[in-house]
Amino acid sequence: MGFGKFLSGLFSGGDENPGEGDNGKDSLRAEPAGVDSPGNDASAQPAPSPAEGRTEDGAPAPSLEAAAADGPSGGPSPVTEQKVLEALSNVYDPEIPIDIVNLGLIYGVEIDGGNVRIEMTMTAPGCPVSGQIAGESRLLVEEIPGVESVDVEIVWDPPWDPSKMSEEAQQSLNIY
Repeated sequence: MGFGKFLSGLFSGGDENPGEGDNGKDSLRAEPAGVDSPGNDASAQPAPSPAEGRTEDGAPAPSLEAAAADGPSGGPSPVTEQKVLEALSNVYDPEIPIDIVNLGLIYGVEIDGGNVRIEMTMTAPGCPVSGQIAGESRLLVEEIPGVESVDVEIVWDPPWDPSKMSEEAQQSLNIY
């Protein structure tokens, strides 16, 4: 089942087969609620669409995308170590079902404006997927708003060992 069909089933209430009657194409169907729709209060004012949104002084309201990307000052929010580590926590060693942050593979994150430098290691010097892990790390960090460049350096000193894993990771692998 495609993701669109899954979502279609959620929005249709699940009473019908998702995508049925659409010639096999994924689609979302959203019906606007009419005045006589159940649960619709006739006195309620419809919410303005993003295109119709205005601020109190009558200026157009910023788009949701712009509001999400902008920090409190109106510019892009600063890149932080926490944001980088959150992105890196989505990278998994294919041989171990634990992300690289909890595995203890990240030795350091340096941020200089929009330039990010990551110092990391692998579980073994001969790791056959080191390029894949480093590349995926770079791609995910590059997606953080405000990041201009990412440098990933793989280091071997100090060597990795299981004691570098988070307590949660050690427990999930029954290492105490």
